[in-house]
Amino acid sequence: MRFDTKIFAVAGNPVLHSKSPLMFGAAFKALSLDAVYTRLAASDGRDIVDTVRAIGISGINITSPFKEEIVPFLDHVDDRARRLGAVNTVVATEGRTEGYNTDVEGAKNAFLMNGIDLAGRKAVILGAGGAAKAAVLGFIEEGVQVVICNRNLKKAEQIAKEFGCRAAPLGKIGEELKNADILLSCLPALEERIVDGRDLAERLIVLDAYYQGETYLVRDAKEKGCKIIDGREWLLFQGTEAFARFTGSEPPIEVMRKELYKEAAGDKRKRNIALIGFMGTGKTSVARDLGKLMKKSVVDIDEVIEKKAGRSIAEIFRTEGERAFRDIEKRETREVSGVSGVVIACGGGVVVDGENVAALKENCLVVWLWADRDTIRERVGDNGERPLLAGARREHVMDVIFAERIPLYAHAADLVVGTDRRTIQETVKRIAHESDTSLNY
Repeated sequence: MRFDTKIFAVAGNPVLHSKSPLMFGAAFKALSLDAVYTRLAASDGRDIVDTVRAIGISGINITSPFKEEIVPFLDHVDDRARRLGAVNTVVATEGRTEGYNTDVEGAKNAFLMNGIDLAGRKAVILGAGGAAKAAVLGFIEEGVQVVICNRNLKKAEQIAKEFGCRAAPLGKIGEELKNADILLSCLPALEERIVDGRDLAERLIVLDAYYQGETYLVRDAKEKGCKIIDGREWLLFQGTEAFARFTGSEPPIEVMRKELYKEAAGDKRKRNIALIGFMGTGKTSVARDLGKLMKKSVVDIDEVIEKKAGRSIAEIFRTEGERAFRDIEKRETREVSGVSGVVIACGGGVVVDGENVAALKENCLVVWLWADRDTIRERVGDNGERPLLAGARREHVMDVIFAERIPLYAHAADLVVGTDRRTIQETVKRIAHESDTSLNY
């Protein structure tokens, strides 16, 4: 990691389950790009934009529930995204933010890039949310005759009027499918069947955008011999379009597809939570309360070092130097990260050593507690307990260390959680929520 390493992310609530870091990370590696990709546990649209500017994020993907609410906080929104009223990709250049919607490419390229010619076809689209609107627009751009079906017929009719297609009630799906070529579902995972399997014909091409498990629709379509396009193809091609906008490079599609389709069971085996971040971001306090909430033991690495050494961290720095301290820190990090069922509060500089990061990432969900410079200055104060900030040029040193470590934190983190606008309890609850939700995907 270098000072100018580019940082990218995905923001949502929840967001820890997102596979985007896997896709983008593999693509960066394949093209030897100096870039990292992480996840931001955002609160709202303004929070996303403020964090992008404060951290210096170069590009961020937006997922539920922020695609619509982020729009008014951006400096520019392209015509297509403005027409849809939703943004899923933000490019940031020197603080200026530009919003795009790559779900349009995601929907249509899931078919086109799998050898399906769309022109002149009839497609029935289920749903009337943001994803459905993007699919409608993408299909119409390719000359598809679109019929949109939704429980709330009024919403479907509004979309049909806006984009120049037809709407039909869910009860008419069977009739609409009689001469349809494509069935695209943009509905969330549902317990009940929406489409009667008897209405599916072998000629149909079916894509269900819900890809976290096999739905009734996909199961029934397979039984009828329909051609199935995996819902992950939509995710892939909205991602490749975002990648091109982020980097200006041709996306390595097969590399990204391979990573996306991998079984990502590794994170579910991580039974520890490691908190990293700059001094003053609340690691010790959050670890203590998170351990109580999740019924896990808590280990503060700095406290362990001080207890074993019988001296404060500041004294170790003063008498033996930073290198000696980092050696001790590495030993303790390796030892504690191998334990199971703990919340670990790491020292602010733990990410400086790549071996520490590797040890943490192997066995821990790594959470970067983030706060902006002003918040940290206020929290840290000037009590002499921070050895790296001792001396007359304290403010300058803090700024330099802060800038140097941001890409290191981003590289190490599975999740970024801001603490400057959250209380300790709010931070704790968000981390626990993300962890619990991710295990259910």
